[in-house]
Amino acid sequence: MTRKQISAKQRTETVLPPLNFLGFTRWMWRQLTSMNTALLLLLFVALAAIPGSILPQKTASLIRVNNWKAENPDLASLFENISFFDVYGSVWFSAIYILLMISIIGCVIPRLIVYFENWREKPSKTPNNISNFSNYQKVKINKISLKKIEQISLNNGWRTYLNNNSLTIEKGFSREAGNLLFHFSLIIITVALAFGALFSYRGTVVVKENTGFSNTITQYDDFRAGRFFSETQLPNFFFTLNDFIVDFERSEIQRGAPRKFEANITLNNEETFNVYVNKPINILGTKIFLTGHGYAPVITVKNKNNQILFSDSVVFLPQDGNFSSTGVVKIPDTNPQLGIEARFLPTATVDPVTGPTSTFPALDNPEIFMSLWQGDLGVNSGISQSIYKLDTSKMTQIGLEELSPGQSWITDSDYVISFDGIKQFASFQIAYEPGRFVALVGAVLAMVGMIFGLGVQRRKIFIKMPAKSSSSNVIEIAGIAKENHNLEKDILKLLSELGLKKSMKVSREI
Repeated sequence: MTRKQISAKQRTETVLPPLNFLGFTRWMWRQLTSMNTALLLLLFVALAAIPGSILPQKTASLIRVNNWKAENPDLASLFENISFFDVYGSVWFSAIYILLMISIIGCVIPRLIVYFENWREKPSKTPNNISNFSNYQKVKINKISLKKIEQISLNNGWRTYLNNNSLTIEKGFSREAGNLLFHFSLIIITVALAFGALFSYRGTVVVKENTGFSNTITQYDDFRAGRFFSETQLPNFFFTLNDFIVDFERSEIQRGAPRKFEANITLNNEETFNVYVNKPINILGTKIFLTGHGYAPVITVKNKNNQILFSDSVVFLPQDGNFSSTGVVKIPDTNPQLGIEARFLPTATVDPVTGPTSTFPALDNPEIFMSLWQGDLGVNSGISQSIYKLDTSKMTQIGLEELSPGQSWITDSDYVISFDGIKQFASFQIAYEPGRFVALVGAVLAMVGMIFGLGVQRRKIFIKMPAKSSSSNVIEIAGIAKENHNLEKDILKLLSELGLKKSMKVSREI
């Protein structure tokens, strides 16, 4: 075996020493802060956000979440356990998000330092031989100095480096600045959103007409807050829903689409406002959003002695675009207990195949179809129940009826159930998110950085005077740039600034 073969064999058999803790930590940090890892984590964030885009979220609409659970009972428990109804507040999404933030910071900050160091430096020295560079040419001039060429270049926004009989001018350095600005803005966005997630709060509440809401945690139907949230952050206000105004399109094109959608509220018994979709009210940084609406039929239940067992408007959850809605009434204070399952139809019709349904969301022909149940509601078992669902497993159905507003139903058990009227309700989202404006600034900066990063091309032009003196009648000129940049245009513009014309261009043999 030759010495060369022995040496090659030794190299292949060399075993690297094991990494110590510090070395392993450095290796892990390099892997985490590499651009490939950042892009991979960004992909994971996008994939993790898919359930939040497809499934209803508690932070957006608790009503829609409850509807989805009622329609998909087999998956509801699984999705609840893995936080699919609160994706952006889940532990696993937060873990990916934090790793992405660390990766971006570790990737961008060192590049920012290097960039600012390079910014203070001059462009590179002109190579000794520039004849192999793009658009190389020799041009006759009239005893113009490199100092003057440098000054003209500076006036046109070029960075320059003059060295004896050669001059390097450079443009497009803002391309790297744009790239760094884009990545730095991602840090701003992630930090702002993280700050908002820690200190923000968001709750949803359903308010019926002529009833009110006070901004305390106990008044919310659903309430989510950041880890560092304090109840003292809640501003002191209350409002009353005076009226909800909605108007639907009646022509064949987009029939049933809402054309007017507003809630009239009185704030703190002083000022009256109209709340519109995407036009929230701002109270000390807390915003009140209008997110939805529906109908709340007024139902009264009396016993055979004409005693009122229940009398109130009941929130019915819309099930489709025509506001076919379902609701439940629970009366636990009777023996046996009573429960009512009902379906409210704003514009009722009975289809021979599908049964009762609504053909339009407005109150053109309102009717309610209800069934009365008697037995054990299960409310005394200690297990929480949905107010929108009736557990009939231990109950017996004792009647069915269809009612219009103003009508009553006398059951076989001598209960009198009246459909007294219809109110509307509005669902509101009340949110305090302190980091959103900073995140918006970060998004704008990201767009600016992307424009510079994609729209600017970095290029250099080299100019040499073969003579050792500071001026000559011939200069050599060439450049270097990305393939998709027209460098010849920059060179011609520079020659034009020098008072030279393309016809003065001469061959390499001059």
